[in-house]
Amino acid sequence: MAQSKAAAAAAGPADKQAASGKKMLIIVISVLAVLVIGLAGAVGWLFISKSADHGAEGDGPVGSTASLPVFEKMDSFVVNLTGEQGGMLQVEIETELANDAARAIVKAYTPKIRSAIIMLLSSKSAQELASPEGKAKLRNQIRKIINETIGSHGDRPLVIGVVFTSFIVQQ
Repeated sequence: MAQSKAAAAAAGPADKQAASGKKMLIIVISVLAVLVIGLAGAVGWLFISKSADHGAEGDGPVGSTASLPVFEKMDSFVVNLTGEQGGMLQVEIETELANDAARAIVKAYTPKIRSAIIMLLSSKSAQELASPEGKAKLRNQIRKIINETIGSHGDRPLVIGVVFTSFIVQQ
């Protein structure tokens, strides 16, 4: 029995060392697990917040306001038409803009734009404007004139479309 006590006494520190090693391993694994979970949460938060930022720039979901078109309404135009029968044209136009920043540029150039559009409209005859093809051609001409009047502001034209909200021809 004396030997068994001596053997137990000799084995005791080794068992205590093994037990403390296991506790230390459990602590290290727990700390690492907390760090991994925290890191995953931080990465997830950054990913979600970055997606929300892109939504404000136009890459967001279909329901976001960034994907909505930007229109600028112009005052109505009333001009005399050319041709044998003459006539009068009253038209209201809205421009579809590339982005919201283009609105300020279009407003700044409004007097020059209106002058160019009046010159174009007054050069038309009632016969030219009677057909849908004539109206479509006029829309494209107005868009082109506006973009030429404004000048280049980057790689993409500021006015990407023109919409007639009222179109009345009187002969």
